[in-house]
Amino acid sequence: MNRNIAIIIKATQDYIRHTEADIKKNKPILNLYFKSISKVYIPLLNMLNSFEKEGLKVKIGLVLPPVLCNLLSDDVLKDLYITWLEQKNELGAAELERNKGDEKITALIREEIEANENLKHDFESLYSKDLLKAFADKAKKGYIELVGTSGTDIFFPHYADMREIISAQVESGLHSYRQFFGNIPEGFWLPDFGYTPGVEKLIKAYGFSYTITDARSLLLSEKLPAKGIFYPVRTENSLAVFANDPDCYDDVFAAETGYVNQNSYRNEKRDIGFELPLEKLSPLMDGNSIRFEAGFKYWNKDFVKGSDNTNYYSKTDALEQAEKDAASFVQKREQILASAAAAIPDSDFVNLVCTFNSDDLRSWNESAAWLEKVLRKFSASEVNLVFCKELLEKQYELEKITPYFSAGNGTGYGENLLSNRNSWMMRYIRKACERIIDLSDRFPNDTGLKTRLLNLGAKELMIAQSLNLAKNIEDENYADFAIKRFKDSIEAFTAVFDSLGSNTVSTEWLTTLEMRDALFPWMNYRIFSKKK
Repeated sequence: MNRNIAIIIKATQDYIRHTEADIKKNKPILNLYFKSISKVYIPLLNMLNSFEKEGLKVKIGLVLPPVLCNLLSDDVLKDLYITWLEQKNELGAAELERNKGDEKITALIREEIEANENLKHDFESLYSKDLLKAFADKAKKGYIELVGTSGTDIFFPHYADMREIISAQVESGLHSYRQFFGNIPEGFWLPDFGYTPGVEKLIKAYGFSYTITDARSLLLSEKLPAKGIFYPVRTENSLAVFANDPDCYDDVFAAETGYVNQNSYRNEKRDIGFELPLEKLSPLMDGNSIRFEAGFKYWNKDFVKGSDNTNYYSKTDALEQAEKDAASFVQKREQILASAAAAIPDSDFVNLVCTFNSDDLRSWNESAAWLEKVLRKFSASEVNLVFCKELLEKQYELEKITPYFSAGNGTGYGENLLSNRNSWMMRYIRKACERIIDLSDRFPNDTGLKTRLLNLGAKELMIAQSLNLAKNIEDENYADFAIKRFKDSIEAFTAVFDSLGSNTVSTEWLTTLEMRDALFPWMNYRIFSKKK
C-alpha cells in the first residue's frame, strides 16, 4: 500500500497601495511583503533549483493568490524591493560601526548583509525580477502544483446566502490564474478552510476537481468517512475533498510546544527596529516612521536581557536543531501513515495533507532550512511526496459525504473573524454585496465611464472582503492599516454607488483611484450578476 504526503504552502497577501504618496505611509506593510519574498518565495525557488540540479524530484503544492500575483508582477514594487535590500545593507554598515567591538555581533551583521546581497543577485540576475515566471517554470517541470483560490481571501461561510458573491470570487480567481499562468488549476484552496454546504457546487461548476478542508469538516460530517482523513472523499456533485493534517500546525507553530520555540532558533522579537532610536535606523526608517522589523537580530530564543554572551544566535546550532525537528516531523508522519495503513488494509493508499501559511514561515528564520530537510527526508523514506491532483484517478468512485462547516481560524469555527472588535465591518460589506449584485443587473450592457465605475466598485468590494483585514483588527496586528484599508474601499464603493445614482462622476477622482488600486485590470463587474 502506498503511503503518501502532500505538502502545500499557502501564500497570504493583501493589496498594498504603492503610488508615490502611499509608499512612505505603508512602509511597515511593504516591509512584511518584502520579507515574504526574502524568507519564503526566493528561498523556495532556490531550494527547488538545488533539487533539480541534484536530480531529486520533490513535489510541493503552492497557492499564489491573485493579489500576490498582481504585486509580484508590478514593476514599481520590483524596484522597491531592490531599494529595500540596499537600504537594509546601508543600515547594516552603520550597525557594523556601532558594534565594532563585539566580534560575535559583527559576524551576524555580515551574515545578514551577505544574505541581502545574495537575495538581490538572485532576484535581479537569476529570476530577472519575475518570480511568477520562475514558479510557472517549476510547475511545468513537475516540482510545483499550482493550486487555485478566490480573487481575495474571502471567508465563504459569511456569504453562504449570497451565491453571486462566492461565484464572483471563484471566477475572478480562476481568471487571474489564466492571466498569470495560462492554465486552469485542478485544485481550489478555500481561504482559511472556510467551507459551507453548497460551496462545492460553485467550485465544481468552474472546472475545479478538488478542495481541502479542515479535518473536522470530514470528521463531524453526518456520515463519517470510512477511511477517515487518510483518503479523499467526494461531495454529492463529485468534487473531491481532502482533509488537512490536524496536528501539522501545532507540531511546528504551537505557542509553547511547536518546533519554532526551540532555544537555538533566532529570537525574532529582538530586532534593532524596535530597540534603537529612530535616528539610528536611517535609511530604512525616518524620525516620523512607524517602527517595524529591520532584520538585524542577534540573539537566540534563550536570550534573557542582561545575560552573558552564550545567548548569541548561532546559525550552526540553529541548523542542527532544524535537522532534529525535521526528523521529528517526518518520523511522526511516517508513524501516522503506518497506523492508518494497518487500520484500513483494503485501501490502495493512505494520504496526509500538510499545509503551511507563508506568514508563519516568514516569521520563522529557519523555516526554509527546515522545509528543505523535511523534503529531503521524505524523498529518502518510504513515504511518497505527491500532488493532490495525482490521487484523483478514482474520483468518481470515492465515498460520498456531506462535509460539515469548516474553518481554519479561531477554535475551528472562525469566530475571531466576527468578534466584538471587527463585527462592525460586516454590515458595510453585506450592504455593498447587495448593491453590487443589484448594480450588475441594472447596468448589464453599459460602457464608458459607467463601466469603469462599476469595475472599480467591484474591485473595492473584493478588497474589503478580505478576511485578513478582520483578522488583523482582532489580533491588533497593524490594525490601523487594516481599518484604513477597509474604510477606504468601502468609501470608494459607496462613492461609486452614489455616482451611478446621481449620474455624475468626477473623472479625476475615478482615474486617481484606478491608479492607486491598480489590481485586477481585467475586472468585469458582470461576474456579480445573478445566477439562474
